[in-house]
Amino acid sequence: MYPKGMTTTQISGMVEDIYGFEISEGMVSDITDKLLPQIEEWQNRPLFDVYPIVFIDAIHFSVRDDGIIRKLAAYIVLGINEDGHKEVMTIEA
Repeated sequence: MYPKGMTTTQISGMVEDIYGFEISEGMVSDITDKLLPQIEEWQNRPLFDVYPIVFIDAIHFSVRDDGIIRKLAAYIVLGINEDGHKEVMTIEA
């Protein structure tokens, strides 16, 4: 959420709306600071040249944005490589 432009305050509010518990903006920032390097490493990893089988799916969810509830989708691309191993190729909103 943070890399997509949401503020720590918005993320904190969303967590409370969705999961019913509060986390501080500082905690959101601490978690983000820890996870971003790992996320960036995963996003920049090399992929195989060929995936014989590729699945594309989406998870739909509701989010509150400035008091308006909107439907969003997170698209997931799963590839099966030539060795038969499943690999999440990307997740996009």
